[in-house]
Amino acid sequence: MRSPRRPNEARDYKAEYGRRLERARARGLTKSQARGHPKPGEAALRPKVEAAPSDEKLEQALRALRATGNQKVAAKTAHVSPERFRRFLRQNKLARRKGRGWRITDRRRREVVVITTGGRKRIRIAGFNAASLVARHRAAFDAFLEANDISLIEPFEGLSVTDISGRVHPLETRPNELYRIAAAGNEGFEQVYRLVT
Repeated sequence: MRSPRRPNEARDYKAEYGRRLERARARGLTKSQARGHPKPGEAALRPKVEAAPSDEKLEQALRALRATGNQKVAAKTAHVSPERFRRFLRQNKLARRKGRGWRITDRRRREVVVITTGGRKRIRIAGFNAASLVARHRAAFDAFLEANDISLIEPFEGLSVTDISGRVHPLETRPNELYRIAAAGNEGFEQVYRLVT
């Protein structure tokens, strides 16, 4: 056992690292496991958790991954380590490698407010694609109200979203109905879209 370090004594990081590797070898572990970054197929020293908690930086990195298709660039953009971002993706099953790129497999549930033929409805949906459609429709709705240009809302004609219970919600595109819904009240984006567990 090593003697305790004196208060003003400089740390010998090289010796500490050597001791760490020595302890790992004695336990039959590899160097990568001792460093805390096990290779694929090697067991991690810490027990696996079911899902890595999310935060705004990790969500920003996920958005950047969708845009760039590059995990390292996405992590750097959001100022998180590539290892932490990779663990977040793997443990939450949000993306997987497909050839040289990435395929987003984010099926987390989200609570959104959809502008449907019956007015505004708060629903729960699974996956990013449905949430993105609701958000784009909402943006087109706001732009339509400001510009009074029906062409902004026409691309959503005939489209719908399905909630987690299987109920289909057609997106509203009729101008008079959109004005009626707008007159009935408004909700901010933070009330319109959020991840739920």
